[in-house]
Amino acid sequence: MKEKIYRGRHPLRVFDVVKALAFVGDLSMGQPTNHSLRTAWLAVRLAHVAELDAAAQAAVCEAALLRWSGCTANAGDFSDVFGDDIAVRVAMLEGRPEAIRPVADVANMGVVLRPLAQIHCEVSAEVGRLLALSSATETTLRHILEAWDGSGQPAQLAGDAVPATVSVVSIAGDIEVLGRTYGTEQALARIRERGDKRYPASLAALAARHAADWLAELEGSSPATLDMALSTPRMALTTPADLIADVIDLKLPWMTGFSRAVAATAAQAFGRLSSDKAAQERVYHAGLLHGLGRASVPIQIWNMTTHLPASAWETLRLVPYWTSRAGQWAGPLGEAATLAS
Repeated sequence: MKEKIYRGRHPLRVFDVVKALAFVGDLSMGQPTNHSLRTAWLAVRLAHVAELDAAAQAAVCEAALLRWSGCTANAGDFSDVFGDDIAVRVAMLEGRPEAIRPVADVANMGVVLRPLAQIHCEVSAEVGRLLALSSATETTLRHILEAWDGSGQPAQLAGDAVPATVSVVSIAGDIEVLGRTYGTEQALARIRERGDKRYPASLAALAARHAADWLAELEGSSPATLDMALSTPRMALTTPADLIADVIDLKLPWMTGFSRAVAATAAQAFGRLSSDKAAQERVYHAGLLHGLGRASVPIQIWNMTTHLPASAWETLRLVPYWTSRAGQWAGPLGEAATLAS
């Protein structure tokens, strides 16, 4: 008789799953692994002083945490265009177009970027839907790469057609990345320059008045304090953890379904050795998470068909390290990440 496939039986808080997906997104973007958490905190502060209503503030928080969840889905196409998919994303976030080698060789970057942005936004929005987050969160994620002046992607919305939640998340992300990269003063100057380009000038000016204080407060905030500030009502609900594995596996299309299969096989094997259901559940979650660190490796390395050079091996050896960093999380996914690493 065919053996029944093991599936996790104890759903987790949506917030824990969202944090894991934010971690994967940060690795995919070449950012510190608290980048999305910090961005979400800043976005909530900006939404509050901008007097967005409670529903919009929740959408801003959720979208800021999940805005890079579509990065694994277009990594292959990104690599085909730019080479190192992670390095070019770092350059884009830091506002260094000169570091993006193919730009000078491509006549119409909008045409090149549109399908990449479409994949990114559709996957991010679908993640929001599968987690039963609000329609406002889905809408924000579907348009997360749009810009106030119409130069964004994929729909090239402009002006008031760009959801206010998108502009808030965009500014918060710039405060986090540019403040860390260039210092607060230069970051705020760049944000003002982007007024009425990437986002409304009035919103940029509002953020600039408060950003220095926010960043100082953020530096003194503990992980537990951030968690308390960022857990919205919908993220207090529960959901299966399997979506994390699916997003991880999107980085490499030839590994679709791999992490789920590893998790189910490991849990079934453990079930033959022990009747400890809690431990079996931990093994299952570890299987889902075990490839988490793969997001930190450029797809060029994964797709190499020759012997890997020493530099590539050094990058690959960091995969379990990045997975182990997730072991710092509180709760069942932290325990599973430690086991997975």
